[in-house]
Amino acid sequence: MPIAEAPALGAPIALAPRSKAVARIASGPGTFDEYDGFVRSLPFVTRREACALVVAGDEIVDNLLTHGEIGAAGVLVLVRKRRSGLTLAFFVDSHEEFSSFSSGLDRGDPTAARFDEREGRWHGLGLTMCRNIASRVRYRPGLRVDRVFLEF
Repeated sequence: MPIAEAPALGAPIALAPRSKAVARIASGPGTFDEYDGFVRSLPFVTRREACALVVAGDEIVDNLLTHGEIGAAGVLVLVRKRRSGLTLAFFVDSHEEFSSFSSGLDRGDPTAARFDEREGRWHGLGLTMCRNIASRVRYRPGLRVDRVFLEF
């Protein structure tokens, strides 16, 4: 915005309202559809933003299901929109594998893509994609709850 069009000094500036939504997603055959439906139903998210949330979020959910131990509480998903951007957060019951994975971030990048000759397949491509879609990805283990935060 050119300075001439800016609000007068001291005049209130209209800020976009903060918007937030939370859903609990159960582990099971409909997990991805439930997550995708939740994201696409958010009135404060554009279609383009929803696409980024679905692509990156599906990968995180897939990793939590495949490599984690999602308990009866399922996964708590939070989407928050502020002027500074979107935050997508996942909260899941703590488990040792997540703690081990996230502590490995200090010794290198366990999310980096690599080919496993024993298994004959690539690992880490999805998490690399998440890092490329989001401006920041953080993994936080906890005593009771493990957390993954993506900022867009």
